[in-house]
Order: sequence, then structure tokens, then C-alpha cells
Amino acid sequence: MIRFRFFLVTILQVVLAPGVVFIAQAAQPMIKLDAVPVYQAQHHPFEAGEKEVYRATWNGMISVATAEIHTTPALIDGKKVYQVRVEAKTSRALDLIWKMRDTITSTFDAKALAPSHFNFSQRENSRVIDTDAKIDPGTKSWAVNRQQVGKRTKIYQFDSNNTLDPITAIYLARSTDFKVGDRLYFKLFGGRYRYLLELFIEKKEPVELESGKVVEAYRVIPRIQNTTKNGYAGRLNDAVIWLSADHRRLPIKLSSKTIFGTVYLDLVEDKRVPQSTANDSARPAS
Repeated sequence: MIRFRFFLVTILQVVLAPGVVFIAQAAQPMIKLDAVPVYQAQHHPFEAGEKEVYRATWNGMISVATAEIHTTPALIDGKKVYQVRVEAKTSRALDLIWKMRDTITSTFDAKALAPSHFNFSQRENSRVIDTDAKIDPGTKSWAVNRQQVGKRTKIYQFDSNNTLDPITAIYLARSTDFKVGDRLYFKLFGGRYRYLLELFIEKKEPVELESGKVVEAYRVIPRIQNTTKNGYAGRLNDAVIWLSADHRRLPIKLSSKTIFGTVYLDLVEDKRVPQSTANDSARPAS
């Protein structure tokens, strides 16, 4: 149950996903931290706002959770930003065993996609944790406040040094021009711990949405490693992310194997569904 809970919480952070806590095999070693590029957003496919709904299933059959993602442009102190809100909850059946009602929010600059505020509200059975992180524009450092019911409040601070919250990293990846064979790298923090994420753009292939529409998608293999003393990078494996191959680069499907089977996260509702491929009779890859 611990592995499943960890997977579900983190995969819903990134439905987003491109796999903040996934680990997968890759032929090349990961790069050094000081070599991680500072990516520039080439386009903003979410500029008008978005709403997506994802469903998590166990072995593709049993519904275990849903997540809604709202992306909204806004003005803060006269500056345009994007605000992303993720609301994740377990299904009624799973609520009897383990109940989750988590909310994740992120605010980042609309031009450079530079993050400014990240909040993770965890409500999992009797476990109540609030993680609030803000970046100081003067010192360029993150200040993280973590409050857990029944425990002392913990405060973490570290130099930003191109370190992003998981949500901002996802949207920056979507805004970056990439092609098959590329590898993208991001430095991330999840509250207490920090990570190095690699996204390997393996190939293109057709993927069928729940609606029956078939879209061309990038098959992305994520790999992650801890960059601090502790972390959760090694808990999961064999993860795959599919991003629509149109201009939106929208996460449409994710999967990860565990010792108990495979968990899938599928896009089930989108106000701007990716365009279908020419051959709608094609079947999704397994």
C-alpha cells in the first residue's frame, strides 16, 4: 500500500506529469547538475487556459482515483502569470481502504515560465500535511514551509539554481521544442528532497484515448535520481509517458509498473482534445 500511495500521489502531481518520481532504465548516464540547461519557452499551448480530467486505474480495469487540472492565466501585481491547480481524489471504493483528497497549486511567470509559488495540500486518511514553497526574487532561493499535524513545523531553504517545482517543470517541458531522440533535464524539488529528472523522447506512436480517438504521441521514458541525501527516486520503475505530438504536447497517458501490477493514468476529458491521426483505426501501443 505504501508503494501504491506514493505512486498515486506523485503521478497525480505531474499528471501532469512527466513523471517526477518515475525511474526507468536509460542507455546513457545522467548529466551533472551544473550541466542542466536553462530552457527557454518557445510557445505557450496553454495560453488560453485548460481543463483536463484524468482517471487512474489498476491494471487498466479498476478505477482507483481521478485528477482535475485547471490552468488559468491571471495578473498578479500587474504581471501575467499562469496558475495551475490539481485536485486529486481516490474513488469511493478505494476510500474504504485509503482516502485521498490532495490539492496542488503552482504559479509561474507567463513569459519565462519561472516559478514563484508552489503549494501541496495532502489529505490522506488521518495524515494532514501542508507544504508551501515560495521563491525570493531577491536572493533567488526557495523557502519551504512544511507543516504536518502532530509534528513540528519544518522549514527548508536552498538556492534556486534553476530548481523548479514539479508543475512548472511539466509546463516548461510542454513549451520546449523537442524531437525524437532528445533528452530533457530538470532539477526539481518536492518539498523535503530534490531530484534530477531526465525525459528521453524515445519515439512516436499512435495512442487511443478513452473516447476512441487515436492521436499521434511521443513515447517518453522518464528517469530520476536523488540529488540530496534522502529521497524517493528508487521506489518505482518501468514508467512511460505519452505526450500528444501536436503543438500542445499534452500528457494523454502514463503508466508505471509496481510489484502488484501496473497503474495507468488516462486523459478522459479535455476542452481542447489533441487532433486525431489520419488512421483512426490504429490501436494504442501496450
